[in-house]
Amino acid sequence: MLELVKYVFKNENIEYIGILPIESCKIINQSLYERTCLWAKSVILFLVPYYTEDRCERNISLYAVPRDYHSYMASLTDRVVEKLQYMQPDRRFRGMADHSPIAETSAAAMAGLGIIGDNYRLINEKYGSYVFIGGIFTDMVTSEKPKEISLCCHCGACTSACPSPDNCLSALTQQKGELDEKTASLMKEHNTAWGCDICQLVCPYNKDVKATPIDFFWQERIFELTPEILDSMSEDKLKSRAFGWRKRKTIERNIKLLTE
Repeated sequence: MLELVKYVFKNENIEYIGILPIESCKIINQSLYERTCLWAKSVILFLVPYYTEDRCERNISLYAVPRDYHSYMASLTDRVVEKLQYMQPDRRFRGMADHSPIAETSAAAMAGLGIIGDNYRLINEKYGSYVFIGGIFTDMVTSEKPKEISLCCHCGACTSACPSPDNCLSALTQQKGELDEKTASLMKEHNTAWGCDICQLVCPYNKDVKATPIDFFWQERIFELTPEILDSMSEDKLKSRAFGWRKRKTIERNIKLLTE
């Protein structure tokens, strides 16, 4: 089964693929699992690297520099599922990414795709923690066995550098409504209008990571959000960016905070 899946992914520049029996995965959303893939016997896990070697000044998280990765993940899984369905017409397949009923990080680690850091990011040997995890559920049965989860070296770099250990700064930048004084101060201090990469930037495993071979992440990049850039965006353009899901008002508030 794994060789079939690798063959289907061959032309997609996806190098890291693994398969787990569904009973090895931790179900974190039981209702979603029951609604969408209760029939599944296995899960195909794969990594999508997004690092583009850009260490320039920016005020948004690296994952948000290109267009919204969700659109790429959706088109990728659609293509792969279509090919798998063609080759295995009597089997069922369903692609899910970033909205999965299973704990994706631990599943990817058990599939041998990386280790888990103290910030609970998956860390791949080639692409570091700059990866998205994708999953395709299938009723095909795998003979692959889950691997023991390996952890990072616990150097403490990520936890020591985190500016907001009680409430992730990335999440704080995405909240709606009026910002409290502490949050506003943190965002200004770290010059972030959206997201936070601090724990990844200090991680020793990310020191010499390779750049993504996927063209999508090199296109239409925005490194620094300004009032002018946001004003020039139509609603459709805004929706095509990772920060667009919180609507214009939220990102306007964040940019204004940084430019005051």
